[in-house]
Parts: sequence; C-alpha cells; structure tokens
Amino acid sequence: MAIPTGTESPRPPLLQRVTQHEWELLDVALSIFFFVGGLAIITVERGGKGLPHHFVWLVVALCLASGPIAFRRRYPLPVLVTVTVALAASTMLGQGFVGVPMVALPFYSVVARYDRRTSLVALAGVELILLASLGVAALQGPVGGGSSFNVVVAGASWIAGDSVRARRAHGAGLAHQAERRRLQEADRAQNSLIEERLEIARELHDIIAHSLSVIAVQSAVGGHVIDTQPEEARKSLAAIEATSRTALAELRGLLGVLRRDDLEEPSRSPALRIADLDRLFDELRAAGLTITYQVRGSVVEVSPSMDLSAYRIVQEALTNVRKHSLATSARVDITFGGGALAIRVVDEGGGSGRVTIPRATEDDACSHHGIIGMRERARIFGGSLTATSLEGGGFEVKAVLPLAEVAL
Repeated sequence: MAIPTGTESPRPPLLQRVTQHEWELLDVALSIFFFVGGLAIITVERGGKGLPHHFVWLVVALCLASGPIAFRRRYPLPVLVTVTVALAASTMLGQGFVGVPMVALPFYSVVARYDRRTSLVALAGVELILLASLGVAALQGPVGGGSSFNVVVAGASWIAGDSVRARRAHGAGLAHQAERRRLQEADRAQNSLIEERLEIARELHDIIAHSLSVIAVQSAVGGHVIDTQPEEARKSLAAIEATSRTALAELRGLLGVLRRDDLEEPSRSPALRIADLDRLFDELRAAGLTITYQVRGSVVEVSPSMDLSAYRIVQEALTNVRKHSLATSARVDITFGGGALAIRVVDEGGGSGRVTIPRATEDDACSHHGIIGMRERARIFGGSLTATSLEGGGFEVKAVLPLAEVAL
C-alpha cells in the first residue's frame, strides 16, 4: 500500500510546546512560592513564641535561597552557589527550611546541562558545604530531625538531573545518526540517478552517431547523383529527412532529462533491442527463473533509442525479480497498440502470499535505484512507469512509451 500523504504531523508533547519565556515565568512563580513557604516555616515553627532574635538574618538568607531560582536557567552555576551558601547560613542559624526543596531546581539545572564530571564536582561541593553547616549548627546546640533535608534533596536532584542529561545525550546521538543516514541516503540517491542518466547517455551515443553517419553518407550520395539520377537523389533526401527527424526527437528527450557531462568513452557494442530479449530470457532461465513471454498487437518499427530503452526496462524489472524476490517465475508482456508500446513485467511473489519487493518511489531512491532508472527511461519518450505490489502477492512493473510521430 502507498503511504498516505497530506496528513497533519502529530502534535508535540506538552512540555515541548512550552516556550522558554513561559518556563522562566514558572521559575519566578516557584521562587515566590519558596519564599512564602520558607517565611511560613520561620514563623509557624516558633509556635507563638514570637520571632527569633536573628529573624532579619533568616529572611535575608531566605531571599538569597529563593530569589535566584528565577534565574536558574540562564545562570545555573552562580544560582546553585548562591542558594547553597544561603541554605548553609540558615542551617547554621538553626533553620533548615524542611519541606521547601530550594536547592533541588538549581542543582537539577546544573546536572542536566553540564557533563557528568562537572556535575560530580558540583555535588561534592554542595554536599560538603551543607554537611559543614550541619556540623557548625551541631556545635551550637541540638540539631533538629530534619536538618539533613537539604543534603538528601541535593543527592536526589543529582540522580534525577544525571538521568535526564544521559537521556538527552542519547536522544541527540540518535538524532545525529539519523541525520547522517538521511544525508548519506540522499547522496547515494543523487549519485545513483546521475550514474543511471550517464549510462543512458552512453548507450544512446552510438544511436545518435549512427543517425549522423547515415545523414552524411546519404547527403554525399545525393550530391553525387543529383544531376544524373534525380530519382536516387530524391531517395537520399527522403532518408536524410527520416533519419534527422528521429535524431531530433532523441536529442530532445536527452536534453530534457539527461546530463551532458559524460566524460567516459562511449560503448562501441551494438545497441540492444527488443528482439534481443530472447537471449536475456535464456540467461535468466539458466539461472532458475521461469519466464513466460508474449508480444501482442501489430509489431511496428520503433526508434533505436526506444528499442534500447524497452529492452533495458524489461532487463531491470527481471533483475529485481531475481535479486529481491522469492519468485520462481515471471511473465513479460509487450503490447503494440493505441499509439503506444506497453511493457508489463509481473512476478508471482514466490507463491507465499507476501510481497518481497516493496513499492518504490523516488522518495525511496536509496533502496530502489533500478526503478528510478526505469522511470527515467520512460520519461525520455514522454511515457510513464509504475511499480506496484499486487494484492495476491507479487510485484508488477508497467511502462507505457508513446509512439507518436516525430515533428521537426
């Protein structure tokens, strides 16, 4: 089945739809929330005993611990240092802000953004500062049961941040590999298309050269006998006209489809024709492929270039059957009629009910270069080529080459 086109792309996840500005506004809201929560802890934990004598210093420490969180995405390391020092100071003043994980967000930002070595150094530094503040607080008096809260939060934040960083690195690596594969496939497709067109140009070289040779010979004959044998001269002119019309048609097709930078020496072997298919079939039958061949309609003479292209289309289609299919037999039908030469090559898919050669399009060029080449050959003559999987199993290649008369 063909892949449907024109469908809308899936909507990205919610977190990917949030903009950077919206994330920063959320950080500002969290900063305010942490400040209010910490202020409530300072006042509520007193149990109606009034404000502590170092209340102002606690508020200053709370501001330094919660305020920078609004800027954690832009300045993760400075914010982490500021928040850690502020929390250490509040711990030494006897206030640990249990339940308000202010160190978690800046620590997560640092771990998720930097490499593991840097994040481990940051973890060691933060834990050392927090543990040192606990030691100082213990020297001043009893330490509350929740005094190690920030130490635990810092360790948990490192684990979460490192997991996210590793997942992002893995995703980025996969995306990079996919992009490299896409570029390599595009290069292979382009190179294959160029090579296919150059091969067509080389094959047609002798045909065009033959046409020009005929024109040169006939013009020389006509010039020699025009005074003594005007009837022979007239035949020479007719031959020149027919040959030039055919050559012009072939050149138009080449100029519209092919590149002209063929730097290799052209082949000197005779151009292949539909009449040579029997020899091709014999070779494939010897390789174990059963071929049924039939010509329908009144056979008409076609131009040498179309004769060659028809041969190559059949050859490539049968090569695909032999290389990419489990099929043991194939059918080739060539039909003359309706002003066109129709070519149809069908295999039975190995009789397993499954298709072994997927449908190929120009977007799938890297896997099915041969189909692209066949399509290019058909386009030279204004024709078309389709390659489709059959419902009952098997694969069909069908080409239609118009037989319209050539006009100057």
